[in-house]
Amino acid sequence: MASWTEAIPVLTVLTALLLVPGWLVVRALGARGLEAVAISPAVSVAVLGGWATVAGLAGVRWSLPLLVAATAGTTAVAALLGHLLHRDGPHLTRSRRWLGRPRPDAAVACGIGVAVTLITLLPAIGRPDELVDSPDAVFHLNRVRLFLDTGNFAPTNGSLYPSGFHAWTATGMLAVHVPILAAANAATVVLAAVVWPVGCVALVRHALGTSRLVLYAGGFAAAGFVAFPTMLLGWGVLWPNLMGTALTSGALALMLQAARSRRPGQVLAFVAALPGLALVHPNALVSLVVFALAWFFAARLRAGVLGHSPWTVVVRDIAAVVAVVAAGVLAAPLVSSRLAATQAYGWPGHVSVWTALVESVGGRLQVTSVAWGLLALVALGTGWILTRARAAAPVLAMWVCCVGLYVLAASSTSEWTALVTGYWYNDKVRLASLATVPGVVMVAAAAPALRALLRRVPALRRAPFLVAAAAVGAVPLLTVVADHADRSRLLRDYFHPALPERIILDPARQADLERLAAFVPPGQVVAGRPENGSPLLYALTGTRTLYRSIPMAAAGDEVVIGTGLRDMAARPDVCAALRRQGVRFVVESPDVYWLDLPERSSGLMHLAAVPGLTRVATSGRYTLYRITACGLA
Repeated sequence: MASWTEAIPVLTVLTALLLVPGWLVVRALGARGLEAVAISPAVSVAVLGGWATVAGLAGVRWSLPLLVAATAGTTAVAALLGHLLHRDGPHLTRSRRWLGRPRPDAAVACGIGVAVTLITLLPAIGRPDELVDSPDAVFHLNRVRLFLDTGNFAPTNGSLYPSGFHAWTATGMLAVHVPILAAANAATVVLAAVVWPVGCVALVRHALGTSRLVLYAGGFAAAGFVAFPTMLLGWGVLWPNLMGTALTSGALALMLQAARSRRPGQVLAFVAALPGLALVHPNALVSLVVFALAWFFAARLRAGVLGHSPWTVVVRDIAAVVAVVAAGVLAAPLVSSRLAATQAYGWPGHVSVWTALVESVGGRLQVTSVAWGLLALVALGTGWILTRARAAAPVLAMWVCCVGLYVLAASSTSEWTALVTGYWYNDKVRLASLATVPGVVMVAAAAPALRALLRRVPALRRAPFLVAAAAVGAVPLLTVVADHADRSRLLRDYFHPALPERIILDPARQADLERLAAFVPPGQVVAGRPENGSPLLYALTGTRTLYRSIPMAAAGDEVVIGTGLRDMAARPDVCAALRRQGVRFVVESPDVYWLDLPERSSGLMHLAAVPGLTRVATSGRYTLYRITACGLA
């Protein structure tokens, strides 16, 4: 697939899968407006992932007709709940109940975000079927292939892991037959260029109001950060985290709206989105908890300052919540061994507190310079919120929390910090992306601040349209345009690394592996050093492989085979492992990815003279051998 125009069908299908099922459910519950559209992707994942899990447990193969039936059934239940909740409310026509009252300004703002994000991302990515050269991409691509092969889209298939991204992408491939690399890249583009801008505009609209100025600025602000979505398109590769953060902005918008209005339909729509966020990645739920706590603390402090509540009550409420949160933070890793393992992740290269602040606030993370334009907009927006839009002050508290978490992850080596940053694997990149959720509101708030400053110029007082256009135009000029070089270089480094050892598989080597796959009978397993790219045989061709991630596991049959294959004639344990795993072929190549662990795969190198191996074919730098030892001939 050479051009993005060829990817339009899969982009359309993946977008529809994320918007339509959830939108039907939340509309049936009674949620309306842009917030209902923004929360729809999370609810769609809940419908798709939840029913796919049920189907997997029942042994039923997941399919498009099953998704249609699941959506219809869930919508019918939601409509019944919506009817019970709103039977005493105002009577609305059927078209008004389902379509609401569309706001063209919001649609234009979302369109701005979509268009600008596509323009900034697609040229740097290149072809739709480019492989992002990150080790985690191997795992995620193979997991999508596993879902397609088995028809089981449950999070327990293969290994217990959040399945929202994989189930959604694989379902899209059921509808449109495209190469798996193109499907995965299309999925990330939909998240970055459709779901994220819509959620951002909804959040800005709820936090700052419905004026055209802030809505259009919100659309531009959605594309204004390098930390998200640009960085998560290639770093990691953190596709589930990309999806979780993209969904968080819309979920936060509806959470704040429901908390203030307390309308049952909005509350239920938000609750319906929570399972979907958990299926995408549990830290998306934790992020919402962090934002909710920041909103609560800011609201209580504001109540004390304005005299709405006595300070004794404010302090009591805050102390009670702090005690509950502290107890939960301490108890969580004791209850969940998986969380404890996640919190044990360590990252090299800790920096000083000041450097961490420059990276998070100044946007100098994985780029060479401070994003001065973005920093100026954040400062202007902060001042506007504090002086003229105080109802949005909780958003500032959310941003401060994210920056604080970033500084802890980036600068602290203390074990206790992992108790709070471990939900994001102690990874400052994930926390930098999270800070963009409230950051978008702050950048959008800079537009009315700039308009107020420009109105002080006598020559501009009689040109309100020109002033507004300049205020909105400053947002993309100071972000998208000013940071274009850094953004493009970052994406090119992800998708087109300059160093050969940073490339997992280039197109020529992909073709070589695909040619060798034709010699492997269906159902038989191929082993090969993960670092030579051979695990992608499964994702690209469906040929079963022993290793499906980089690096390989540290124990079990994988290590026994990886370290002992060359000595299999004298190693009964290796022969037994080969039989258990169904391994009958080995592929060898001198190519080595940078994440090289030869101590786990030393037995898979220098195979030309190994007894019990027969060369089958060679293509490019890859050679395929058949195992004839161990009685496997």
